Amino acid sequence: MTERPPIPDPPYTGSCLCGAVRWRLDQRPLAVNACHCMDCKKTTGATNVVMLLARAEDFSFSGETQAYRKRADSGRELDISRCATCGTRMFHHNLASKALVFITAGTLDDPSWAVPTSHIWVEKISPGVTMQEDAIQVVGQPADRQILMDAFAKVYGA
Repeated sequence: MTERPPIPDPPYTGSCLCGAVRWRLDQRPLAVNACHCMDCKKTTGATNVVMLLARAEDFSFSGETQAYRKRADSGRELDISRCATCGTRMFHHNLASKALVFITAGTLDDPSWAVPTSHIWVEKISPGVTMQEDAIQVVGQPADRQILMDAFAKVYGA
């Protein structure tokens, strides 16, 4: 079994680089996922983006954001929200499933526990990226996000 840091109890909080945007998640995330698609690489300048998948009703933020609407490689449209001042990618909503929010884990005040239990678009993974042994690997975008939630529940319990 792979050693993972424990997930702290909610709430979880985070901010952008300049601190103008703050967010709060009042319930445990449904999943911690790493996306390796080209869109996520380009919008973060990194090899992938780690996201907390959560219910939108459990999420709140303050501060001014700017949204960029993008059609993803999967064909889905999403609004990527960034801090209007410093440009940090904060979160995104898929227009087809507004009940969910995808929060960029790097904006957590304490990101030490956000280790992905799932990886998507693994066929586009960058050299040198490592994955936990118990994380699932999905080629492309899963048709249903339940597989990501199931992987999280398998590792951390329901």
